[in-house]
This record gives sequence, C-alpha cells and structure tokens, in this order.
Amino acid sequence: MEAISIYTYFYIYKITNTINNKIYIGAHASNDLSDNYMGSGKALKNAIKKYGIENFNKEILFIFDNPVDMYAKEKELVTIEFILQDDNYN
Repeated sequence: MEAISIYTYFYIYKITNTINNKIYIGAHASNDLSDNYMGSGKALKNAIKKYGIENFNKEILFIFDNPVDMYAKEKELVTIEFILQDDNYN
C-alpha cells in the first residue's frame, strides 16, 4: 500500500546570489510553491545573513508529484563534483 503524502508539491529549486552568482540547489516539499522557503544549507544561510535576503533569487527548476522522483533528481544534480566546485553553497 502506497503512503499518502501531506504535501502537494515536491520540487527542486535553485537559489542564486545576485552579487557573486553562487548558487544552491535543493529539494523541498510544500503545499505552497510561494512559501518563501530559501533552503537549509549552513553555507547558504550564512551567505543570506552576510548579503541580505534581497540579494538572493529563488527559481523552481522541477516539480514532481512524489518525493522519490524529487530526491532522485536532486541526487542527479547535486553530485560530489558539483559540491566541490567553488561556485555553490551546497
């Protein structure tokens, strides 16, 4: 039997720092696509404190109807090679 989700949307998003163009890619589940969620990564949170939330843009890249597909896409995008690059907060 398949579990029923309490969320409507499962999505992959990208946060971009408009000052230095560094990005963060993450996954989030929500019932509201405009819930202002800006990620939970420590480096990203520190950057938001440093530069101010007004200098970050959020873009939804992919929307799924289940968490399995969402996390599979996140794993495809946020690889070890990606994390080791200097142009992101992941």
